[in-house]
Amino acid sequence: MQLMESKTTIPDIKLTIQSGGSLVFEKTGILPEFLIFHSKQLQRTWRLKLKEDKQNGVLKVNGQITFHYFFDGLGCKMQSVTEGVVTGEWEIEEIMMELRD
Repeated sequence: MQLMESKTTIPDIKLTIQSGGSLVFEKTGILPEFLIFHSKQLQRTWRLKLKEDKQNGVLKVNGQITFHYFFDGLGCKMQSVTEGVVTGEWEIEEIMMELRD
């Protein structure tokens, strides 16, 4: 008897936390932070303002919710969504930090 391995494809989503931006800092006195999700496979980048240490939301493709994200300051859990149903779940393993002047 042969065992079949269940292989789920985890989308190639990378996460960068971007801090800074001198123009915004000069106007507001606050360094803005953004979550930047990028998928080479989907040829898509999502840039979302980080408003709290813990934040969750959705990423859309062509107006349809495709992913849910749950960011807690230390990591980011992702869920893929197909036709409103969660079809996969994973944790982004590597988060990049980018500082801008």
